[in-house]
Amino acid sequence: MINRLIIFILLSLSFCGNLNAQTFLKGKVYEAGTDSLINGVTVFNSTAKLSVHSRADGSYTIMAAEGDRIIFSSIGFVPDTIKVSYDMLLTQHDVTLSVQAISLKPVTVISSYSADSLARRDYYKYIYKKQPGITGFNTPQYGVGISLSPLSYFSAESKKKRQLKKQLIKNEQEAFIDFSFPVDWVEKLTGLHGDSLRLFMYRYRPSYSFCRETSREDMVVYISDKLKEFRKPEVKR
Repeated sequence: MINRLIIFILLSLSFCGNLNAQTFLKGKVYEAGTDSLINGVTVFNSTAKLSVHSRADGSYTIMAAEGDRIIFSSIGFVPDTIKVSYDMLLTQHDVTLSVQAISLKPVTVISSYSADSLARRDYYKYIYKKQPGITGFNTPQYGVGISLSPLSYFSAESKKKRQLKKQLIKNEQEAFIDFSFPVDWVEKLTGLHGDSLRLFMYRYRPSYSFCRETSREDMVVYISDKLKEFRKPEVKR
């Protein structure tokens, strides 16, 4: 057990040393056509299996090396993939994402929850595969006896995969809420605009579980009830 602990510490120190020697790819993410900065964009280094999100000002920083493949993706936008070149690491590399539009006869629907969800699952399918637990894959169900594999479970790569999977699941849930409680639809139902609409969307944004259990008709009732509450004058004390 002591020998395993020593090996684990040595591997951790070795990883930290490599981490310090890493180079970084930096830049900003813009929306095509408007040049608006996009926050919350998933920046995924598929070579190193690392993931970050663009900040409020559209900027991103991710560890990368020459030749790494980086995928930029966000709900409602066409993903973009780049291969890191040496000059990108020396200067800021900005990325432009185009809005993803799906035409349906007389109307145009921007983005599609189902299509986006399938696309995300495809991009990160290796993350959704069953990951080894504390025993690795050394259990009777795999034809072997139980044998602890703490090094594989607590390795930097396994921890990154678990963290990324949690973030992907959270992103998936937020995307479903956006799909069930879309701003354009709420605007038409409530007649609210500008700051009033933004405040209403923030204050009464439903939970993921509520959206999963609520039909479209019930969601209309929910919005109607919350609109009455929103418009009710505050009682002065």
